Amino acid sequence: MSKIFKFKDIFLVPNLITILRFFLIAPMIITFQKGMQNYFIIILAISLLSDFLDGIAARVLDQKSDLGKTLDPIADGVTLFAFIILFNRQGFIPDWFTIFYFLRQLTILLFSLWYLSKLKTVYGSNILGKTGVCFLGAVLCIFALRIDTLIYITPYLLNISAILLFVSLLDYLRFFLNLHKNNSTN
Repeated sequence: MSKIFKFKDIFLVPNLITILRFFLIAPMIITFQKGMQNYFIIILAISLLSDFLDGIAARVLDQKSDLGKTLDPIADGVTLFAFIILFNRQGFIPDWFTIFYFLRQLTILLFSLWYLSKLKTVYGSNILGKTGVCFLGAVLCIFALRIDTLIYITPYLLNISAILLFVSLLDYLRFFLNLHKNNSTN
């Protein structure tokens, strides 16, 4: 682990809640694919609730950590990507978006790992990225919950999501470029 991550932080309540989200991905996908809609909705609700509760727990219990700031977006990204792949295979999500999302996440991950030793704290997600994920989440919920009356808006929501996520990627790259410049001058 890097200097900013502490092993004991794994056992903080908010981080355990976030880790739970990783374990919910497979059951969500399986229940969705098997047509077990009631179980799927329950697991999806628990996953969404855990994403909300980990942040609240971190603030209420005063258990904020860089590990939590790192794990939360990774859990979100992996969960979203699992559904993007699922819906891509069903023909709902276009290939270009699947490739774009994968490359965006990979780029952020690689730069984060590359600069991890130089970071004093974790650079959190920005409002554009969070908003883009909200639009993407709406699209995925429309497909997951089979809300046929809203299918027609999904291409628009997906395009808005792509634009916001791309601009947020540029912000991440700006951050890493500034980090590189600051380390080069030292």
